[in-house]
Amino acid sequence: MQALKILNKFAELPHRGTTTAEETLAADFLKKSLKAENIPAEIEVFKATSTYSWEVILISLTMVAGIVLSPWLSKLGTAIVLLGFWSYARHFMGHSTIFTPFIPKKRSRNVVARIPSQEKSDKHIILMAHYDSARASAVFAPKMVKNFRVTFLLNTFIAGFTIIWAYLGDYWGAAVWFKIACGILVLFHLFNVIIHVHREVIHRFVPGINDNGSGVAATFEITERLQQSPLQNSNIWIVFTGCEENGIQGAKAFIDQHYADLSPENSFLINLDNIGNGNLHYVTGEGMLLYYKYDESLLNICNSLTKLPEYADIRPLEYRRAYFDALVFAQHGYPCTTLIALDDQGLIPNWHWYSDTIDNIDYKTIQQAVNFTVDLVRKIDGN
Repeated sequence: MQALKILNKFAELPHRGTTTAEETLAADFLKKSLKAENIPAEIEVFKATSTYSWEVILISLTMVAGIVLSPWLSKLGTAIVLLGFWSYARHFMGHSTIFTPFIPKKRSRNVVARIPSQEKSDKHIILMAHYDSARASAVFAPKMVKNFRVTFLLNTFIAGFTIIWAYLGDYWGAAVWFKIACGILVLFHLFNVIIHVHREVIHRFVPGINDNGSGVAATFEITERLQQSPLQNSNIWIVFTGCEENGIQGAKAFIDQHYADLSPENSFLINLDNIGNGNLHYVTGEGMLLYYKYDESLLNICNSLTKLPEYADIRPLEYRRAYFDALVFAQHGYPCTTLIALDDQGLIPNWHWYSDTIDNIDYKTIQQAVNFTVDLVRKIDGN
């Protein structure tokens, strides 16, 4: 089983953290593995931040600076808080912020290969899976992760409330109780700083076998199946992205480099992410703040496939807990979907935690994702 070979190789590495030597080893292994299947591949190097923590820390400290100033210089404090909130919103929509240019960059890599169609065609199907793994954090601890969405919404509400409170300093700034309330808001934002400093200092990169060794492994099996009976009308792109876990930077780099070759009018993205355990879903849209609904053209094909008995348990999913590489494509107007498997609580099993090991993989889930994707690709090619 090709998936087992890939996952066993990934399990030999302690992790595949973004911009680390282990990520580079994984990229080289993927290129060689594609070559062994007679698929020439290229490694495309791009500059990326090695963690999202420092950006979140700077955003939180900006909010702190604004609220500290608000009792005495309300308008200036409000402007600073607004700047922090604007950066907060951009960060959680997958965009760069004012702080991004100042955070040190290192090299990350995408592994990209193409399989041309039997007939010359300008129709493209992109199979994408990120191969890097995440650093753990206290918010992803097993007892905490179930509250991830609620915690995010609370953070967003308090960040928005901080703008209003800073502005009210123009009226109530001299009052002791107002300054005490400012102090409470400062402590809240500093708690976010502590969480992310703790992440960088104490926590390590996780093995990442489900997230997202499973998607990479499935892509190899899908490709093997498609080579046995090549597509007539569509070119296949195989894209293994680096740096997904730190702001989908690999997907952004791929779009920047290949947008001219891949028009949204004739290109389709199928993203595979966390398909190693749980109940399989096809995603209909995503977004932590703004929700991006995927194009109906591809979703209708997914829906038609779920009418078949073997795929009857695959459900559509609006995903708002985080975002995927597919977000970049949705923002650019591409038809796309993501396949993901969730547990009975709607969570990714062992999400960004040290228990994301090969022992917790269910190969039946991966195989179902492989079968579904192969049929989806052939449906797209036939249309």
